[in-house]
Amino acid sequence: MRWRVLAPLLAFGVLGGADVARAQTNDFGIGGVLDVPTARSPEEGTFTSTFSFKDVVDIYAISYQALPRLEASFRYSINFDRDPNPVPDSFCDLNFGFCKNQLKDRSFEVKFRIWDESQYIPQVAIGIRDILGTGVYAGEYIAASKQWGPLDLSIGLGWGRLAERDIAKNPLTAIDESFRTRSGDSGLGGTFTFGDYFSGERVGIFGSVRYSIPQWKVDVLASYSSDSYARERGLGVIDSAEPWGVGFEWEALPDITLTASWQQGDSLGIKLSAALDTKTLSTRKRPERFGAATSPPATMRTDLEADDDWWPRIVNDAEASGLLLKRAQEREGGVLALDYRNRTYQLESDAIRRVLALTELYVSPEIKEIILTGDTGDQETHSLRYRRPAPDAPAMRRAAAPIEFLPPQRIDNPTHETLFNYPNGNVSLGLSTRVYLFDPDFPLLYQFSLKARGEVDFGQGWSVNGTWVQNLKSQFDRIRRGSDSQLPPVRTLARDYLQQGKSGIESLALVKRGKLSPSLYYQAYGGILEEMFAGVGGEVLWRPYDMNIALGVNVIGVQQREFDKGFGLRDYKTVTGHASAYWASPFYNLDFALHAGRYLAKDIGATLEVQKRFANGWTVGAFATLTDVPFEVFGEGSFDKGLIFRIPFDLYSPRNTGSGYRAILRSINRDGGRMIENWPGSMWERLRRTQGDWLDATTDRMIPE
Repeated sequence: MRWRVLAPLLAFGVLGGADVARAQTNDFGIGGVLDVPTARSPEEGTFTSTFSFKDVVDIYAISYQALPRLEASFRYSINFDRDPNPVPDSFCDLNFGFCKNQLKDRSFEVKFRIWDESQYIPQVAIGIRDILGTGVYAGEYIAASKQWGPLDLSIGLGWGRLAERDIAKNPLTAIDESFRTRSGDSGLGGTFTFGDYFSGERVGIFGSVRYSIPQWKVDVLASYSSDSYARERGLGVIDSAEPWGVGFEWEALPDITLTASWQQGDSLGIKLSAALDTKTLSTRKRPERFGAATSPPATMRTDLEADDDWWPRIVNDAEASGLLLKRAQEREGGVLALDYRNRTYQLESDAIRRVLALTELYVSPEIKEIILTGDTGDQETHSLRYRRPAPDAPAMRRAAAPIEFLPPQRIDNPTHETLFNYPNGNVSLGLSTRVYLFDPDFPLLYQFSLKARGEVDFGQGWSVNGTWVQNLKSQFDRIRRGSDSQLPPVRTLARDYLQQGKSGIESLALVKRGKLSPSLYYQAYGGILEEMFAGVGGEVLWRPYDMNIALGVNVIGVQQREFDKGFGLRDYKTVTGHASAYWASPFYNLDFALHAGRYLAKDIGATLEVQKRFANGWTVGAFATLTDVPFEVFGEGSFDKGLIFRIPFDLYSPRNTGSGYRAILRSINRDGGRMIENWPGSMWERLRRTQGDWLDATTDRMIPE
């Protein structure tokens, strides 16, 4: 399975983030101490990467505080089963005489904070470990934490693996006898085992102590685990598993902690955790190439009247600022309408502020009102009215200048217009890293390549864009496992594309975008749509400017590409399409999307997406797809599901940039429930930053100082 998100996530995780509480995660990547959970959790919007290494298991985890009280974690664990007779070609340490490739496990954990700590009441949380995994680490718990000065004490009640050192009868059996039975069978994995949660004859007690020494940036840790590691002891992974553990946690850099511990009685553990705040807005940056040498900063000027020189001046400085001013119309009553395109800024409000600042610099004071319309690929997305304060108005009054949002407007008879030369375009060239994860034989393989991207704009909404990849170094020849799918192999042929198509065309498509009405957007496209498929398709999106909902329909006829990523095509053809509904909810920055229709393997079903988005460009979400394919036909994992990430470069770059890294993480690569990459739903994604809720939330950043 492909996973291109690991390297960026690790890189940004190590960067850390400002104003986030120290990453107090346990070895499993969730709030806790050593190998036990606590009721503690970070602030909403905190993204945490955790890497834990010890004799019994190595764990790589990413966690996210999706809601104020909900923490979720995805982890990949590599269990070390000793083997005195190493198998050739496996990942073995010949010096120490044991292999490390017996079990590679993927699992999810969720923890919900029931209530917060008060003067006399501890903080309490409830969690489920391995909620969608194979059940190897399955366990449930209730934990309570109470702090007294530098001392933080936690105690918890555990089920499943957290009840292996049992101390009492399961209290839930008094409610229902069904809680007495725990099957421990997860089948194909990837499904909820509701009948097992908080079940079992007995329960165990675990606890921990954290003592902080702020002047040293060190915490002293101790824990008592109710997990006896019976499975690992039975396999000879570890010889003993004492319940006590001790360690030291050091904040080596802001929001980056390093932990050394002694666990299971004879095991040294090392853990690295990094926390990142995904909700913070980037600071304003001065445009990289703004202004001629004679141009002062953007403040009100009165020496430029409405002569013929102001338009080319404002156009030139707008382009140097990362904007395009396309047309303008001077109207009666001191009104100027402007049409602009944002090419650089992550926040649309920053682009608006830049345009308004330039009008303050170049437009005559006789203009009392600016009507500004944003344009994205010849599709007007939003308009606003800005009433200019008087030149001598105090700063407080200027900061309170009103902005009123309007339906998207088009300037049909401009008095000023920028005549662009068509066709025009741009080409970018850069290094690219691709990662192949979770293969049972090789958990991590990579490719370094040179990637060239280009786009040609023909005007009137027509464009061509494409990407070429030139391999520099690849480990993908090591992949041995092919497709075992009972469905048409629309994705499980990934090995063939990775090995035979190390270099080639990733995409090359002709696109036409436009609007059928003020709220109805469309795009049509054809060509090489992605790595595995070529085709022709289109999408229509109804998106009212003053509502946080949208409805869309897309239909695509596709044919599978040859493995060498050239122009050749294979025999497999199909038509895929979906009806989609989108809702930018007012709750916790959550966006919801539902897609129902036909998928690449000709299965019928629906996909639910939940994404937590911030105006700064960060997105963390999850999706799940259920179709008419039975779980046993789908194969391991039971149904398609995964995580969605978008990492904005603007937060971590000294320059303004609207670009980012978007990727989807699946725990396993199967054929059921799969769509064409990048195209279905892309209009909503592309227009999302101009939606009214984000514009309204960042109005204060629009007013020029």
